[in-house]
Amino acid sequence: MTRLLKAGILLLLLVVPAFIFLFLKVFGENQFTLQTFFPVIDAKTGKIETRPAKKTLFGDNGQDTVFYAVPPIAGTLQRNQTFSTNSIRGKVYIASFFGLSCDTTCSKIAGQLNRVQDVFTENPSVMLLSYVDKDSVTEQVLRMNEVQPDKWLIAKPDTLETTFIAEQYYRIKQRPMTGRKNETFTLYEGLVLVDTEGRIRGFYNGTDKADVDRLILETRVLLDIISK
Repeated sequence: MTRLLKAGILLLLLVVPAFIFLFLKVFGENQFTLQTFFPVIDAKTGKIETRPAKKTLFGDNGQDTVFYAVPPIAGTLQRNQTFSTNSIRGKVYIASFFGLSCDTTCSKIAGQLNRVQDVFTENPSVMLLSYVDKDSVTEQVLRMNEVQPDKWLIAKPDTLETTFIAEQYYRIKQRPMTGRKNETFTLYEGLVLVDTEGRIRGFYNGTDKADVDRLILETRVLLDIISK
């Protein structure tokens, strides 16, 4: 009797984990999350704005937080084509800011962006967007890197300066600090991950290879979230 009891317990210990594994394998789904920055605050009430949720577990009463979206920015591309960020709505993109000159920092970031471009070269859902203030910067970046013109857009804004765009539109200086290593960086070192609705999903130090690796990983996570 004791042997049968022990055998039953052993069998149970073997079967239950196997059953759980098979259940998760068949019915489970990996869920990744990625922060969305800057919830919109109602100026009158001081409360966070919400809208009806697209998918909800609570019937028709579910609400989603409304988040800040980068407003449209117009300019001229490297091929002298007119440009607006409206043209890449519906795509995930990585914004960068080169400004008035392409110094050592610019060259380093451009090299990292070239690497990101290579990683997502076969994925039309991911774009790169670099802002410059002078055509000479565009020429230098093109000369130093293998820029795919339909993948990596280099835009000279029509009326706004790159510093204003980075600070006010992409809100680099307003980014929350999380305590990660090498998180402190200058405006021109910053990269910003933007989702298909124009919402900001991440800030990265473009001069730090490890942080660019994190950008690549989180871009893949974002694509996975969007696909589901």
